[in-house]
Amino acid sequence: MRISTGMLYQTGVNTIQKQTAQMLQTQQQVATGRRIVSPADDPIASARALEITQAQGINAQQQINQGYAKDALGLMENKLAAVEELVIHTRTRAVAAGNGTYAPSELKAIATDVRASFDSMLALANSQNGQGEYLFSGYQADVKPYAGTLDGVTYQGDQGQRTLQVSPSRLMSVSNAGSEVFDAVRQEPGKFFAVPVAPNGGTGHIAQAQTTGAYTGTRYDIQWDGTNYNVTDADTGAAIVSQSGPTLTFGAVQLEMGGTPNVGDSFEVGPRASVFNMYTNMVRALENPSPTVGIQGAVAQAIDGMDRSLDQVLTVRASVGSRMVEISTLESVGSDLDVQYAQTLSRLQDVDYAEAVSNLTLQQTYLQASQQSFLRINQLSLFNYLS
Repeated sequence: MRISTGMLYQTGVNTIQKQTAQMLQTQQQVATGRRIVSPADDPIASARALEITQAQGINAQQQINQGYAKDALGLMENKLAAVEELVIHTRTRAVAAGNGTYAPSELKAIATDVRASFDSMLALANSQNGQGEYLFSGYQADVKPYAGTLDGVTYQGDQGQRTLQVSPSRLMSVSNAGSEVFDAVRQEPGKFFAVPVAPNGGTGHIAQAQTTGAYTGTRYDIQWDGTNYNVTDADTGAAIVSQSGPTLTFGAVQLEMGGTPNVGDSFEVGPRASVFNMYTNMVRALENPSPTVGIQGAVAQAIDGMDRSLDQVLTVRASVGSRMVEISTLESVGSDLDVQYAQTLSRLQDVDYAEAVSNLTLQQTYLQASQQSFLRINQLSLFNYLS
């Protein structure tokens, strides 16, 4: 094999460059703490590390969402606790109003207190979070859910529940529609609620309500036309009966109407009712007792209505509480996942410093030897011996 001077130079330079590149690679590993400086160093490990990094990012975002969800649910739980206290207070006032020795002035004082409780309940139903979003308006966070007065309150939100992705497989609701909390108070089977509905301008109310047979849950609408109370089936619109009152009897229902309704004022009978309408009926009865049956029937319905309202609030509050417990569990799982992801990335990417420093020292030695040998070899030319 013929070896030329040019070949000696080129081979020496190539060897020095190769060893310099290897030393630079090891130096970068030591400086960055990463075994994989570029994907070419370990394509399979690089691809796996990319997958883990993406999963870690998703987990971090879901942990942020868990924090948002925890804050939203905590605020809602706080508002529901206030609603619960208010319902209990109103029930207490209804029990006090049932005292047969109370004078009209004392009943009016209780009515004033109940009016204040109604205003507080309406304010709670229109609660907002720190961003100005309404808690109980469904998807329409910028729409005030309830509007009206004691004459009648209407729900302006929708039935939606806002959600957040709090885990790869869990889309959690972080709100409850107001209609589920305040407008879906359920009566026991075989019983019904009878209350005024919006908008009523008169003092008409249900002074007494009782069954005359097996009530099956049919919903009825009642409207005063100035002469008669016209009863229709709320689901079909079919006319049931038209009676002048104050006693109304239809189906398995018997009502004693009290107060003085305005033309067009409406009432409803059904297995569900709004807590706001219960407040309206209670205040109207306290301020304008029926001359025939007094307030005992209205008070009894108010007490029963507050009991059922409390059941509904507790049901929703229990649901919120269970979601808060789930969030705590997911936070723990997310933290564990962070640790696992970090361990996996460390195993895939992190450099073994002892090995890397040892390799760096060895490569420096190799490079120095190559440089010294190159200096010696490039002096072997015959021209160096010509005189």
